[in-house]
Formats: sequence, C-alpha cells, structure tokens
Amino acid sequence: MNLGLNARPWAGLDIGEYSVKLMALQPGVGHGRHFVSEAPLHRLSNDVTMPPEAIARVVGECFSLAGLTPRSFRGVTLALSGSDVIVKQVPLPLMDDAEVPGALRYEARKHLPFDPASCVLDYQILGRYPTEKRLDVLLAAVPQARLDRAMAPLKLLGIEADIVDAAPLALTNSLSKTGDRDTEARVMLDFGHTGSWLTLHQRGAPYFARRLDFGGATVTQAIADATRVPFEEAEEWKLEAGADAPSMRVSPDSPEMLAMQSCVRTLGDELRRSFTFYRTMAPLPESFSLWLSGSTARLPGIAGWLAEALDAPVLVYNPLDILGPDLRATPPGGPQFSLAYGLALRAA
Repeated sequence: MNLGLNARPWAGLDIGEYSVKLMALQPGVGHGRHFVSEAPLHRLSNDVTMPPEAIARVVGECFSLAGLTPRSFRGVTLALSGSDVIVKQVPLPLMDDAEVPGALRYEARKHLPFDPASCVLDYQILGRYPTEKRLDVLLAAVPQARLDRAMAPLKLLGIEADIVDAAPLALTNSLSKTGDRDTEARVMLDFGHTGSWLTLHQRGAPYFARRLDFGGATVTQAIADATRVPFEEAEEWKLEAGADAPSMRVSPDSPEMLAMQSCVRTLGDELRRSFTFYRTMAPLPESFSLWLSGSTARLPGIAGWLAEALDAPVLVYNPLDILGPDLRATPPGGPQFSLAYGLALRAA
C-alpha cells in the first residue's frame, strides 16, 4: 500500500555536546512508525569545538543506524541549544500583527544580552488583551553566527533544516504528549552534558525557560572527586550505573552514589530558587510534577533524591513509552530522546 509522499517520516535532530540523537516519526495507523538512533560525538574536551566535518560524520552515522537516508525523509527539524539561545515572554503595546516584527526588534534590546542586529529573531503571539492594551509575545533569539555553525554539518551532508527550533520550546512540545490536563503546570528538566534546560508552561501564565549550569559532566566530576579516579573512569561507572541492564550491583551507600546524591541535592536547591522566582511572575501550584529527561535522568536514585529535595513528585519522561513498542526502534534508554521527539512532532 502506497500512502504517498506525506507518509515519509519527519526527523528531529538533536546535536548535543555528548552525542547526536535522532527520532523520525512516520504517519500511519495508531502511532505510526518511529525510527530512533544515537551516536557519540567523541569530543576530545568540553572546551574544544568539533569541526563541522566531524559532526557531519556522526549525523550521517545516526541516519544510517536508523535506516534512513537524506532522500528517505520529507523534512528535518534541528534543535538550537546552549547559553546563547534565548526564549523569553515579553509584553508589547497592543498593535496590528504587521507591526509586531519591527516593535519586537526594538523591544528585544531590553531582553537580550547581545545586539539584536546580529541575531535571528522569531516570535509567537500568545495573547491579545484589548482592555489592558497589551500583547504577550514569546520571543526566541539566537546569534546568526551560532545558527550558521549549527547548520554547517547538515549542509555538508546535502541536508537543509526545514525547521530550526529552540530547545526549550521543543521540550515543552514533547511534554505536551504526557496526557496531563492543559490547565496543569508542565515542568521539565532536560539534562544535557554540561548544562540543562528547565522549562515551565501553564496555560494563561508566562512561559519560563532557564539554562542551568548542571549536566551529566557535573555528576561525573562529583564522582571523580569523591573516589579520586580520573574523569574518564568516573564516566564509565556512571554510564554503566545508568544502563538498562547494568552489569554491576549499584549500592546506595557506595562512594559514587553518595557523591551523586550530594550533587543532586545542590541541584534541588537551584530548582527551588527557580520556582520561587517564577512565583514572583505568576501563581504556581504548591504541588506539581517535575519531569526529568536526558541521559542523566536514567541514573538510579536521581528522581527520588530530587523528589525529596523538592517535596514534589519527580518522574522520568520517556517518549518511547508514549510511542509504544516498535521492533525497528530498540535503542537503550529513552529519556535522552525527549528533545528529538519534540522536534519530530513539529511536522509529523
């Protein structure tokens, strides 16, 4: 049966600091089909920028692992992440839609840490309030040079990104599939390698996204310092502890686990400060669930430690559970594909 051009999958591509994650969604009966793959980037150091040629090879490997080629999908959404990606809700005076771009570029000077003239800006009108003579606009901004660097590996493969999405917005899109009521606060912490995104969205309230200087490398360094082993050895232990079927027994009283627990408690303090700050802008229910994503979310104990620190339910978000079983997509884990899933949803 030939379903036509639109039956081809749409790919979400997450080029992180540690690895490249790919998820492609293909329309069909039920959930349709999904294709998932991950390939490590093998950076020599967190401080070294990989050349686009090296990243292109890993992206190509990801497509091959998923059984896809540039001609086999109908489009791709690419994520932009990092400290130079800004997502912020800003108010504007009530005006016609055609006037918003010009006014927003002027208003952006108050909200961006860099010159708007050197940036690519995008926006979405969230609400019009005629009685208050106000527009609420969601602003997304990234330096043009950063966007060009992100696109370079794909161009080497002959691929054009059809959509470029800020990571916090894609994560919020991904979390919208949990089935929670629209009125509930959707809160996600997505762990990256050297930094993490905290996103908070609830209908009728300001959108909130914050980049935290905490990631998988933070946990690895804590283990290395506590056990006095090289960073690489601590990383191997961490990856094995977070595996689907670890080959070792992970004792909750081990030096490694105690180091992780202390590290996560510090993160809990930072999260509480973030929620306190948000409550200065809008009400936030005293009780809400925090969803964890990213590879670090797979570590044993992390959800429980954060739940204890925040006195709130903490759950691990796995998009593969939402998509259901698929014999063509059996990678390890699942939480690390949350961003790629949100990207693929943009046009799937």
